Amino acid sequence: MKYKLNILAMTLACLGLGSQIAVATPILATGAVNQANFNVSQNILDADRSGSLSAGDLVYGIFNVTRITSGGGTVWNANNVPGPGIDSLSGYYLGAVTSITGLPSPFAAAITLGAASFDPNGVFSASDLAAHTSVKLFADNVTPYQAGVSQASDIAAATDGALWTSMGMDGGYWSGVLMNNGVLFGGGGFNLLANNTGERFAPQSNPACSPNCPPTDFVFSTVATDNGPGHVWRYSGGNNGSLSTVPEPAAPLLLLAGLLGWAASRRIGRKSV
Repeated sequence: MKYKLNILAMTLACLGLGSQIAVATPILATGAVNQANFNVSQNILDADRSGSLSAGDLVYGIFNVTRITSGGGTVWNANNVPGPGIDSLSGYYLGAVTSITGLPSPFAAAITLGAASFDPNGVFSASDLAAHTSVKLFADNVTPYQAGVSQASDIAAATDGALWTSMGMDGGYWSGVLMNNGVLFGGGGFNLLANNTGERFAPQSNPACSPNCPPTDFVFSTVATDNGPGHVWRYSGGNNGSLSTVPEPAAPLLLLAGLLGWAASRRIGRKSV
């Protein structure tokens, strides 16, 4: 009987009927394009102390995903975890300016970014930097996201959860256009380095720069405003990004195996009576 119950439990798990623990792990629609909306706060480290943006300067910031939608409906937001606590998907990003090209008014300059070799905030480890990591996302149900308290505490709150995924520049791209009025338009595409999402992803093309940009796992765009000096974060704005998940072919096979195993155990049980 114990053997039968174990197989039944496996079958129910394959069916998704087992007990579930409420955690902050974000939900994605499988076999669909998932759109993420998030807020961003950004600073620039003037590496050469030139007083103006130049090659070698570092761009870094924090962000908070507010919701994930697919097919016109919301599949995840900050209210998905029942009971006490909070539901947060937040992260940290870092890049190095590789080139700047002046543009005629009302534009100021076009900026291209690449992977950084140094993290002034210590979020990326030496191995992260060696892998050309650009962004890390964390799922957290303990510490609320914050922006504007202090740079150190804001970064700590955005990165203290369980690693959900990390993405890098290899095979990707990142660029932006700075306007004379301080508004920054940016966008790019990153590829997965670590994947703890429970999903598999298909590369996407970016309509904004196709066919010049390669397909990547994650495509994003951003609009940020210059807050001026004296603020904890010099730039703040909103981003949109997308991930395209693919169906999991293993799930039906596991379900079939569980059902066949349960049926076989029932036949064995009847013969032993």
